[in-house]
Amino acid sequence: MFFKRKGLGVWAVIFVLAFLPCTKLHCEEAYEFVDKDIHEILYALSLYTGISISADDTVSGKADFRCTGENFSESFDAFLLQSRLYVERGENRWTVSRILIQRNNDLYSLDAFDVSPMQLFEKCAISTGLCVTYDSLPSVKVSLHTGFCSTEELLKRITGLCMGFSLEKEGEGAFHVARNSSSVNPGGNAGKVSLIEKDGIWYVDVQNSSMSLVAERLFAQAKKQFCYALTNESKIMRSSFKASSFDEALSLLCMQADAQFSVRDGLYFILPCRNKNQLSQLGKEWKGVKLKFLKNTACISLIAKRFPEIECILLDDGMGFIFLADEEKALEVMKFVSEIDVKEKMRFVQLKYIRTEDFMAHIPPFLEKASISDTGHGDSFFFSGSDSAYERLLEELPLIDKPVSRVRYDLLIMQYQTTSGREWTPKFKAGRAKMGDKTDGAVQLGSVLNLNLDVIGAFGLKFAGELQTAISESKAKVYADTTLNGVSGKAINFQNTNTYRYRDNNLNPETGEPIYSGITKEIISGLKLEVCGTVTGDGMITSRITASVSRQGTDLSTTTGNPPPTSEKVVTTEVRAKSGEPVVLSGLVQEEETENISRVPFFSRIPFVGNLFKASEKSVEKTELVIYLLPSAEIFGFEEKNAKVRNEAFKTRILKIAEKAGAKDE
Repeated sequence: MFFKRKGLGVWAVIFVLAFLPCTKLHCEEAYEFVDKDIHEILYALSLYTGISISADDTVSGKADFRCTGENFSESFDAFLLQSRLYVERGENRWTVSRILIQRNNDLYSLDAFDVSPMQLFEKCAISTGLCVTYDSLPSVKVSLHTGFCSTEELLKRITGLCMGFSLEKEGEGAFHVARNSSSVNPGGNAGKVSLIEKDGIWYVDVQNSSMSLVAERLFAQAKKQFCYALTNESKIMRSSFKASSFDEALSLLCMQADAQFSVRDGLYFILPCRNKNQLSQLGKEWKGVKLKFLKNTACISLIAKRFPEIECILLDDGMGFIFLADEEKALEVMKFVSEIDVKEKMRFVQLKYIRTEDFMAHIPPFLEKASISDTGHGDSFFFSGSDSAYERLLEELPLIDKPVSRVRYDLLIMQYQTTSGREWTPKFKAGRAKMGDKTDGAVQLGSVLNLNLDVIGAFGLKFAGELQTAISESKAKVYADTTLNGVSGKAINFQNTNTYRYRDNNLNPETGEPIYSGITKEIISGLKLEVCGTVTGDGMITSRITASVSRQGTDLSTTTGNPPPTSEKVVTTEVRAKSGEPVVLSGLVQEEETENISRVPFFSRIPFVGNLFKASEKSVEKTELVIYLLPSAEIFGFEEKNAKVRNEAFKTRILKIAEKAGAKDE
């Protein structure tokens, strides 16, 4: 049976193994543990084999174990060897450990993997029966394999793994592991620090000492000032080298202590290392730069684009920074800084059509926002940059500084009314004009001709006649007739509404009378129209139109405590048309049902019989608002171009007429 799936808990393993037949040294079925805690594996095997298998405090971590049906003892030994473990087998108990101590008469042998010196001394004291005490030992992992030797020799070999400690015999069967007094400095840091400077060459030999102590002695001998800013105490376990300069010696020591240093005005700063890859800093030094004209933030931004591998630190004065680089790269950076740190000319740029805030919102990609400064007048700005950038700005500016296209909408809103039971079919006939018809036609189209919208030119003569007939018969009336002007891309709003204000109230549940809260609310009803037109260079207009019409019902607030009811119809559309091409928006229909009752006084109030003395008539009135829009665009350069084309066509036509008449060129 396999237990290969990761995340399977030990209890699931125990539950499955509980149903398997138990055997002590042979497993008839294969099973496997992958990346499991060693304690869990041992506990599961203990339940399966019936042997008490446990681990001491030296065992930790995860391991793999697989049994394929072979001899269990051989599989278990292979597992221990792979995991660097040892087992001490008893009759009913097996103990797994990372330390194995064996005895041969008065001699002992020790095998250990990845354990602390304190655990080694404890196991030796228990196995040999000696009394072993010790000072604070280093918390490092060690491995040791010895042959058979005396107990004192065994303890000496363990002590040899602890640098700066020695074994002292205090009596028969008693030993003490003490820290060497020669390795204790006045500051309480154990170790050895040897710093010798001869002819500019530094000879450094450091063993198990703190970075703070090494730095203090190094700077004291070099007679230099320093500021130590490491928050965590760093240790240098072993370092022995020869450096050609003080800065090189300090750099190598900082590399071992996971630190870095910088120099400012002769003062050395020892800081936590920002770049964890210390090897990449070998041969590099911190260089300081003082700027004259350019801000350090802008300069570092340009350096990051040109030299992305350079590490820079800003200084507080705003005009300086330091960077880390080798000699060759430092020369390139300094040359680049000298080229960009120049006094730039301030140039005045006047805008013709757009405002400065519009230009700032759409700065071309080749310009830096920091190079533009608003003059405060709203139509100009200062430009600070190179000559090439200024020349390119002048080339690209006409493409940006252009007049905004204007849009004009001739708006006509007609209200058509029809009542059920009444049929209206306007008729219009066209024929050959006769003498006297001119006056009649002018009278029939008089109302339509007075409209702001050119109905005849936009919709034709037939539509104009039908509209005039509907107006004259009071079945249609002009709801709105106006002109809307706006800018391309900006919304234009038109509304013809009524505002009804009422006081919010509730009904008293005991008396049924309204209780006013003192809060005044509004209900707005009528027509709302929003048009947003965008003009393109070819004269096409894309219009997004939203129209809504709402109606307020009967005021019932004084009787029921509720606000008046309202109804609303909304139409939204988007159309693309040429300049001068009409747009019709319909579908805003409202229906209202009315009932007229006529009755005979007194007799109509008699129960049952009164119905014979009264009459009622119901009618449904349908009202529809139709919106007629005639968009037209005014584009810079587009109208002039069309005017030139028309003038050329007119001139050509006149010349042809003159040629036919036989006239001269004059």
